[in-house]
Amino acid sequence: MMNKWNAPKSFNDFPDQPSPKHYMEVDEDIEWLMQPLVYENPEKESLELSELMADVMGSMDTVDQQMLHLIYYERKTFQEAARELGIKAKSHAWRKTQSALDKFGEAIRNNPKIMEILNNKYDLGE
Repeated sequence: MMNKWNAPKSFNDFPDQPSPKHYMEVDEDIEWLMQPLVYENPEKESLELSELMADVMGSMDTVDQQMLHLIYYERKTFQEAARELGIKAKSHAWRKTQSALDKFGEAIRNNPKIMEILNNKYDLGE
């Protein structure tokens, strides 16, 4: 079983990965937010956002945490994730992932501090 998800301690330990040019919609970019952050000089706001996201992830159901971790962090296929979690079919794993993403997105949208940071950082105009 997984414990509370922990934010990365160093943003320079990850392989190069392009950052989005701009933030579009919270619903559309949940998957991007799940990726490890890569910044040469992380801003205080970015570190705070990472910690807030870790808190949101830690508040989720353990199976939801595990599914998102396997799919988005470990880059497992739905079939591999289903096998690891004892889910009978990869289609069930896909639905469980979509459900977990929906819950994660809702928790983000309902967190005023996260939304404030995202609005300031990406000029969402909300």
